[in-house]
Amino acid sequence: MQDNDAPGADDLVRAVPADDSQLATDGDDGDDACRIEHEGQVYEIPSELKGAFLRQADYTRKTQELAQHRRALIAERQAVAAEAQAADDASGIRLQLAALDHQLTQLGGVDWQGFAAQDPRAAQALWGRFHEMAQARGGLAQAAAHHAERNQMQAAREAAAKMAETGRALQQEIEGWSPEVAAKLVEYAKAFGVTHEELTQMADPRLWKVLHKAYQADQTSQAEGAASAAAKAQAVRPAVLVSGSAPGGGAVRDELATKEWMNRRNAQLRKGR
Repeated sequence: MQDNDAPGADDLVRAVPADDSQLATDGDDGDDACRIEHEGQVYEIPSELKGAFLRQADYTRKTQELAQHRRALIAERQAVAAEAQAADDASGIRLQLAALDHQLTQLGGVDWQGFAAQDPRAAQALWGRFHEMAQARGGLAQAAAHHAERNQMQAAREAAAKMAETGRALQQEIEGWSPEVAAKLVEYAKAFGVTHEELTQMADPRLWKVLHKAYQADQTSQAEGAASAAAKAQAVRPAVLVSGSAPGGGAVRDELATKEWMNRRNAQLRKGR
């Protein structure tokens, strides 16, 4: 017979050792005992029941996980069905527009004055139908524009989500990755004719890694070129040898700075006058 005090299938229990580390034992009769936590309360039960409570808890946990998975699957199916229905609606609207445009084009070529002279009542009825079709065409065109706008917004949201995911992946793979680095790569790619729209569609992290490596190589090359040019400019000095000049303080030497060299050279010229 099932104990009425035992927890049901929906209860989640967790076995807790009697002394917080090992199963407690009753010093009087030697029977093992353990404690369980249930709805915030701790109960002491025979250790033989521990396995049953743990199995019940594991079963409850798995049941809850399965229910969550089912709910997620149902939501995904509903989203897919709604998207398919929207696509069908948009396709149907486009077909109706095409049919109305064809009929309106034909009716637009009718000789209404001649038709009215031959059969006034039929001409009046067809003329009314012509205007009804034109009004219906306007409503369908507005609905088609609404569907197109919604599809564009959905595509933009999906593209933004993909780019955000790409950014998170690049943060893990590229040291120092940040929105500022991404902006520099965008400007670098634009210099080669890549448009912003093309970059927003480039959600593959591998392509951004290649672009980053190319950017770094160019930056390193430019830095090395600037350093080499500066070193060459620093190495250039006026080389003038003055015969008979002593190596004293007023002599003109190759290693002097340009200003000092000019001052000493002018002093020598003044002395020679």
